Amino acid sequence: MLDAVNVRSYHVIVDAPAESLFDFISDLDNMPRWAIHFCKDVRLIADGAIVTSPGGELYFGITGDRDLGVLDWWCGPTMETAQRWPTRVVGLPDDRCLYNVTAIFGDTVPPNIDQLFADELGMLRDLVEEEQLAAWEQR
Repeated sequence: MLDAVNVRSYHVIVDAPAESLFDFISDLDNMPRWAIHFCKDVRLIADGAIVTSPGGELYFGITGDRDLGVLDWWCGPTMETAQRWPTRVVGLPDDRCLYNVTAIFGDTVPPNIDQLFADELGMLRDLVEEEQLAAWEQR
């Protein structure tokens, strides 16, 4: 018997180079700034972080390849039981990029998940674009 799997895809276009977005997301210290519904606090540990979420503490880690734009999220009660959500940063013309998140749920999809992702990816976009503008103005 197969367990139910619900897959959702979310994306955002960011006016910044792909490398800038990749580096911002890879820095887990940034997580509470943009993952405003999921991450209330983060404590860095070897190979990831402990995230304080609305449901309690969870392991959260990232693996990836900057040149390829592959950035996998690993999340679960422990590092050993963490599940992977693949994400991808893709460069676009004119120093813009696409960030795509594939969210993999079991048989239950959290309520309002589409709005929660819209809020968080919108916050991510705004923060990275603000950092890009500040860097450009300092030139």
